Amino acid sequence: MPPLVRFAVRSWRLFTPLLFAGLLLLPPSARAHHGWGSYDADKPMTIEAAIEEVTIGNPHGSMVLVHGGRRWEIILAPPSRMNARGATSQVVAKGRPVKAYGYPRRDGTAEMRAEWIEIDGKRYELR
Repeated sequence: MPPLVRFAVRSWRLFTPLLFAGLLLLPPSARAHHGWGSYDADKPMTIEAAIEEVTIGNPHGSMVLVHGGRRWEIILAPPSRMNARGATSQVVAKGRPVKAYGYPRRDGTAEMRAEWIEIDGKRYELR
């Protein structure tokens, strides 16, 4: 085996375990973050209700709305994006009426990825 190939193989054998060990050091929220493929963009929906609960945090915020007898978790944008677009914690607050437009989970779970929310007649684009 040529020396360069032998070096590459040895380096890869050393690098691979270090890479996986490094991934384990990531915070759980970064490792657990889900992709958007689990939401059905072919079935957009709108929910209008008062905000029951709200969490503004990384990797993204969320709020709970009761609609059709179900507690829907609405997945919002990351806090930095929400703040930049004016959807601060003072605006997106418990008890406030909201209209949320987005895509439900494909598996039927009462969860929606919001494209935008509207509070007091003002629309906040989240994507």
